[in-house]
Amino acid sequence: MCIDIIRSVGTIVKCEKLASVENETNSKALILESFQPYPGYHGTTIPDDLEPESLFAVTKNSYTDEKIIRAIQRVKKVCSISFDAAPGTIILQNNPANIIRFKGLPYNMVSKVIQHFIDERIEFEKERKIAPYDSIINIRKFFTMNKLSEGIYEDMDVKEFFYVQVSKFPEWDVFEEITRNIKYNIEDLIFDGAQTSVYDANGLVDFVRIYDKNRYIDKLSSIRKYYLDAYNKL
Repeated sequence: MCIDIIRSVGTIVKCEKLASVENETNSKALILESFQPYPGYHGTTIPDDLEPESLFAVTKNSYTDEKIIRAIQRVKKVCSISFDAAPGTIILQNNPANIIRFKGLPYNMVSKVIQHFIDERIEFEKERKIAPYDSIINIRKFFTMNKLSEGIYEDMDVKEFFYVQVSKFPEWDVFEEITRNIKYNIEDLIFDGAQTSVYDANGLVDFVRIYDKNRYIDKLSSIRKYYLDAYNKL
């Protein structure tokens, strides 16, 4: 993939600590939140926002991505609240669970938005206490990337996101160990990595998404080289 702008659907895979939402939402649905949305990033520039970075509404049934996406489209047409949403899966009590991931949704608006989805015949698990735990999260979404240099792209919607093209999509524990080693080898670099794959005409193209508040763009080539070298040894 060597085009300058990529517009495609794909998947983000990451690991975060989830738990039942602590703030009042007035919703009877099971809503989880991420306590550290970018766990590999240990800088001091992520503010302690009063509103959530991400919320995960657990659905009762295993709906297709198409059904969830169509429901999102219809809800956005009738709802005055601005939010981003995407279908996905998490691990909940050792089992896969389908979710709708929300971004930009204030706690006090959750109940209203969830009711719109219920009106669209999307059922949710009932609210209950979930203690903090680590879960692999898969989110299916639309990507818009702009090419910066060979194999390196920036997100056109979120300025802190970058994508380095890689050659493989290893298991999460392998990816996590490689990412940890890379951080030790690049001076003054603080970032969080997530696995990404997007569709093109030939199939799937693999990337590592880099979250970097400080935007160390000059170090992206080094990051990509470390990943490529590590993947070639697998």
